[in-house]
Amino acid sequence: MTLRLALAALTLTALPLMAAAQAAPCAPATNDQERLDCDMARAAGISGRGEGLFGAAPEAWLRIIDTQSASGAAYVYYVIEEGPYQLLEARSVPGASAARAPACKLRTALPMDVAVKVKEAAAGLAAAPPAGYGPREMVTVNPDGSRNIRLIVDSHDIITRINTGDRTFNFSRLAGAEDAVTRLNNLVIGVANFSGDWSCDAV
Repeated sequence: MTLRLALAALTLTALPLMAAAQAAPCAPATNDQERLDCDMARAAGISGRGEGLFGAAPEAWLRIIDTQSASGAAYVYYVIEEGPYQLLEARSVPGASAARAPACKLRTALPMDVAVKVKEAAAGLAAAPPAGYGPREMVTVNPDGSRNIRLIVDSHDIITRINTGDRTFNFSRLAGAEDAVTRLNNLVIGVANFSGDWSCDAV
C-alpha cells in the first residue's frame, strides 16, 4: 500500500479538522508579491510544525511544501546535497487540530538520473526566474479551439524555495499548474510518492 493510501485510511475521521487547519487562508492581497509573501509565511508555519514533530530542518538547498494533500496533511520535501548524492527528506505534517493523525518521515537518496534532472531544472529557474506567484486559474480548451478560463479561489498550493548560495528564489504554484516550477516539484514529489522507506507514528 502506498503512503498516500495508507494515510487516507488512517486519517479518514480527522479529515475535516485537518483540512481546516492546513488551509490557513491569506488575507485579501492587492498584488502578487503580497500573495507570494503570504504563501511563504504559510510554508514557514507548516515547516515549523514539522520541526516540532521531527526536529530541526536539514540544511537543504531546495524545499517544496505541498500545503494540503488528499489525506488532509501537508508535506514538506527537503533536498540536501551530500557529496555526489542528492538526499530527499520528506515529512508529513498533520493539521494542528487533528487528533492521533499519522506523522510520517522519509529519508532516501534521489535516483542519480532524477537528481541530475532536479539540479538542471533548479539551475534553469535560477538563471531565468519566472514569476514568483503563478496564476490561480484552470484553462480548458474547447473542441473549436477556444479556451475557458476559471479562476481558482480556494487553491491547493505548492510552495517552492531554491537556495543557490548567493540568492534565494521563492515560487508559489497551483498544484495543477503546468510550468517549469511544477515540473521541478513533480520530480521530487514523484520520488517520495513511490518510496517504500516511509516510517509513520501517530501524534
